[in-house]
Amino acid sequence: MLNEVSACYLEMTHTISQVQNVIIIYFNQEHKLHINKLCNKYGCNMQQIIMIKVKTNDTWVRDFGPQLLLDEKEYQYLDLEFNAWGEQYVYHLDNLFSEALFKAAASRQCLYRRTPLIIEGGNLEFDSSATLLTNIACIKRNMKKENINNNELIDSIKYELSVKRVLTVDVPPLSGDDTGGHIDTLARFIDDDSIIYAACHDSDNPNYSCLLLLLAQLRTLTTKQGNPYRLIPLPLPKKLIKLDKDKFAPASYVNFVLINRGILIPMYDDEHDQLALDIFTSAYPDRKIIGINAIPLLKQSGSLHCATLHVPENVINSRIQ
Repeated sequence: MLNEVSACYLEMTHTISQVQNVIIIYFNQEHKLHINKLCNKYGCNMQQIIMIKVKTNDTWVRDFGPQLLLDEKEYQYLDLEFNAWGEQYVYHLDNLFSEALFKAAASRQCLYRRTPLIIEGGNLEFDSSATLLTNIACIKRNMKKENINNNELIDSIKYELSVKRVLTVDVPPLSGDDTGGHIDTLARFIDDDSIIYAACHDSDNPNYSCLLLLLAQLRTLTTKQGNPYRLIPLPLPKKLIKLDKDKFAPASYVNFVLINRGILIPMYDDEHDQLALDIFTSAYPDRKIIGINAIPLLKQSGSLHCATLHVPENVINSRIQ
């Protein structure tokens, strides 16, 4: 599905390049020329595009890319271990990606640090006051060979990710989700007091029980001030999209992407698409809400957030080409 997937990336690149830099990873010179040709033809803002040569196995950079943590003086460039969601796929290049990107293009403002934690970026959701929300079921899957209890695991996460609080849910994945249930398909912070979450009211939907469990657990979480979170339901797409005769795609509008002054919302050619746009317009009144056709990515078992990774300004050297 390369042509269809490329069209999705081009739509994202065109949209994001109007307001900020877009970093695109390429494999070799031929690949770079091909990408440049496509972006020019699509009308992307080429002045905002940075091309960096790093080889990868897969496209889901959210999961194997670096996490950037800001201390008082500089960014910690955190390189997490990656094992392709429990060694389901080939991953040797993806596990080396963060280090390779750092060597190729990171600015001197970054302090590189490798951590032994195996946590994918799609399972890390931060607020602005050093609180992390995660589905601990995914993390325990990666550490199944280690004898570690939840409290020890949470203490380790706090230390390695420099967070003050770790909030966890423990729920199974959406149908067809081979990540094991990343939080970026289930629940995300709108602000420090609000969480938007995937909801399902159709008892015939295979995700009904999972999302009832999710809601029950979200209701037990409290803010930094000790108050219950304001919970905003975001219905799943109404129709199920099949990957094959026995497997459905893990379609979720929760897999959105924050950009400067805007938000990219995955669209699935579904009657709930407009409902999702309306909910985000209400939740983010100061941002432009932009729908992006995510069906090609969904058929590869991912969506917009999985396929992108944000990095702070000036962390990547924009003169690298």
